[in-house]
Amino acid sequence: MKRTIASGLKLSVFNLVIVALLGLLMRYKIAFSFPIADQKFMLESHFHFAFYGWITSCIYMFILKYLQEKKPDLKKTGLYRNLITINFVAAYGMLVSFLIAGYSWASISFIILGLLVSLVFSFTFFTGLKGVSGKAKIWFQTGLIFAVLSSIGAFSLSYMLMTRTVTPDSFLASHYFFLHFQYNGFFLFSCIGLIIFSLSKRDIQISKEQNRIIFLLMFVGCLFGYGLSVLWMNLPLWIYIPVVIAAIMQTVGSVKIYLWIKGLWTKIKEIQSPIERALLTYAGAAFAIKIALQLGSTIPSISHFAFGFRNIVIAYLHLILLMCISSFLLSRIIDTDYFKITKPFKIGIVLFMIGVFLNELMLGFVGMFSFNYTFIPYTHEILLAITVLIFVSTLMIFLNMKNAKA
Repeated sequence: MKRTIASGLKLSVFNLVIVALLGLLMRYKIAFSFPIADQKFMLESHFHFAFYGWITSCIYMFILKYLQEKKPDLKKTGLYRNLITINFVAAYGMLVSFLIAGYSWASISFIILGLLVSLVFSFTFFTGLKGVSGKAKIWFQTGLIFAVLSSIGAFSLSYMLMTRTVTPDSFLASHYFFLHFQYNGFFLFSCIGLIIFSLSKRDIQISKEQNRIIFLLMFVGCLFGYGLSVLWMNLPLWIYIPVVIAAIMQTVGSVKIYLWIKGLWTKIKEIQSPIERALLTYAGAAFAIKIALQLGSTIPSISHFAFGFRNIVIAYLHLILLMCISSFLLSRIIDTDYFKITKPFKIGIVLFMIGVFLNELMLGFVGMFSFNYTFIPYTHEILLAITVLIFVSTLMIFLNMKNAKA
């Protein structure tokens, strides 16, 4: 099982390299010219492959590792392996089909396949939890529930595209529904579960009461927080007020997580390598910025303004996807002790963090200057250079993932 999980994690990181390569090609097309590829098709391919090929597959591996460690006599391991394999197939199907034709019967079929995998994986995981205890359990369970819930947005969008009944508002509402319950649900809850489980194995525990309070705050915050993604729809006051309360609850929950980690930092320093702590700090800082921006978006004027500038939206999505979630998952890959932490590997990690930070910084500057319609010279060329750095760093990480001796 260890070899299967290690191989799956390595393939997931290879998929991150492909995600970075697609980002590089899109930046090159903007800065110069790349006529053989359609920018919109590449964007869809980049987005879906990042979700299914990199993050989802990586989380599946960690959940399988969690279940296997909790139940050494775990049955249905073959089923889990098959489901993860099918998820990889679906991800590569999306990668190719979107590149060729964008939204089509082929790409939609692979999306549906990926969603069906999440449904079966979630059901199998729930049935396999009998006799399993621990504070991380509820986070993994709820994360998978949110993954299933997010499929409503993807299914509705696929149906509207197939029947040609999609409108601009329905497209955005369905798209943001999927994004919200993936980012703030499946990804976030799984990551919290991972850190709780990882620390508990080293006898660093969160109290039952702390865990319960934080979970309730984050759960309610996520459930009603979808409204933050559709504030542009001019929500009535009776809906807007619960949305604001949900944002506040998630902020309070996030602060409690920070205080819990801060109180344990001395112990964490003793059990984690410097590069792992750097990634954890980096991801935590990104998450704090994300929560602050999310709370600020409850002000309608700010929300409408931000949604009106493409670079602001891209910066926000990359803040969550790259700086927060991806960095955190890389820290968990190191935490497995499945791979040697060589100097080239650490250099790749450091370059990745620098590249992602510069990308956020540049997109932020461009977004802020867009407020008064000021153009920054050589923007596209600078962003292209930064994307090259991100691609090179992910390639370095992958090429230096050498299996550690048992």
